[in-house]
Amino acid sequence: MRAFDLDLEVYQGPFDLLLSLVFTEDVDLLEIPLFEVIVAYLEKWEKESGEQSWEEITEFLILMSALLEVKSRLLLPGNEAALEEELTPEQAREQLFGRLSEYSKFKAASAWLRTRGEEVVGCRLRAPERVRRRRLPALEAIAGTADPMVLREAVVRLLEAKREPDTSHLPDLKVELQRQIRIIRRVLARRGRLSFERVFGGEPPLVQALSLFALLDLVSRGEVRVSQPRLFADIDVYLASKEV
Repeated sequence: MRAFDLDLEVYQGPFDLLLSLVFTEDVDLLEIPLFEVIVAYLEKWEKESGEQSWEEITEFLILMSALLEVKSRLLLPGNEAALEEELTPEQAREQLFGRLSEYSKFKAASAWLRTRGEEVVGCRLRAPERVRRRRLPALEAIAGTADPMVLREAVVRLLEAKREPDTSHLPDLKVELQRQIRIIRRVLARRGRLSFERVFGGEPPLVQALSLFALLDLVSRGEVRVSQPRLFADIDVYLASKEV
């Protein structure tokens, strides 16, 4: 919360200092006109044309509500026994510190979540594939058959369902990560930059995927830099020592 000055009958100076004096009991909270403090803050906000963030305003409101609660307990007519049973001014002051501490934790968490949200705003997530669940037959349908051939056919169907998929129709494609890294380095050493689509766009999907992993490996090492004007567009790759 930004600092602002107060001009009260009992105090003239910054609000932060007044708050510290109240906490250390150097200034009696009963002598502080909290209404005038709120008015001074609102006047400062109007002069700044709304430059203050809503987080600062929220922090101020929480602080003032806690101070008002403490002051209201101090102003209760002299039923000290009832005050002690509920909440003494000292306990109320400790509660105020606790609330401010909790607020600072949530404020830090909110800032972290906002930063993370800005970092992943362009990410796209693929929904997980739905796994088809087999429906078990009723117990009456499988009990009491007393026929071993029925059991044999059921076991054969079970083994067929768990059999490894036939990959004989797939080409025997061999590609290595280090090989793709060497290709990217060689092209960059000759040209200084490359287009991922032009170099690897005509390759099989597996080669393209491994080439992308090779590119990420070089980025993590700081050897190259990449740029992409929009989602799913071509990726420009250039040496880290070159400018975009």
